[in-house]
Amino acid sequence: MESSDFKRIEKAKKLAAGPLGEHMSKFPLRFTKAVFFGERPSRKKTTRINNGTITLVNLGKGPIAMTCAHVISAYRKMIEELDNVIFQVGDVALDPIAQLIAEDTKLDLASIELTEEQVKSVTADGEIGSCVFEPVSWPPPTLKPGDFVALGGFPGGLRELPAHDEIVQGSWSCGGASVTTIDENRFSCQFEREYWVSPFGAEHHLELRDLGGMSGGPAFIHRDLYWDFVGIIYEFSPSFDIMYLRSARVVNADGSFRS
Repeated sequence: MESSDFKRIEKAKKLAAGPLGEHMSKFPLRFTKAVFFGERPSRKKTTRINNGTITLVNLGKGPIAMTCAHVISAYRKMIEELDNVIFQVGDVALDPIAQLIAEDTKLDLASIELTEEQVKSVTADGEIGSCVFEPVSWPPPTLKPGDFVALGGFPGGLRELPAHDEIVQGSWSCGGASVTTIDENRFSCQFEREYWVSPFGAEHHLELRDLGGMSGGPAFIHRDLYWDFVGIIYEFSPSFDIMYLRSARVVNADGSFRS
């Protein structure tokens, strides 16, 4: 490692351990919400419920819920197999198929149009998911290897069912994940244990392998005066501690995609 890279990483670690790091960790969660889909609650039997993550953005053409195509595919499969299936963003039930703007299984992305009434309801409950992100300009500049991004979402391992009709979903975020590789329309962040500033998920005994369910979560980069929305989580490899993200640059302002 070159001296300049070592100094930059050490500086980033100090920032991550301070107030900026705390701010960066919390920032992504302001624009994301847990998604639940499956059978309606029943006292008579255990119901099947899956969860994922959506990102709330307005790229210039109105409010959009961004998630992964495999989340929508799993919902479609449940509709085929089960009766009385619901799709709920936070506490708001909606029909993602009827409101679908675009879906691309190759990119593993889906965008859902939201009404102003739905946005008000989705963002009304607490600080998490309380805002719709609006970028300074669109699309964002290209990332570089070594950039530090903040990301967040809702791991399935933090989902609790205190009652048959109640779900409590914990969130997880990271304020300083380093971009390790960049391809044409995706990038990855590898979690390097030697650079962790604080215990990973210690409060809930969370391990890296427990990050399933974060698909659809956002990644942001802090550019001194403003933030850029730069990616959407679509896969995590527990074998290699790598988070894979689709570049937000493939999303057009109206929610359609360019390959």
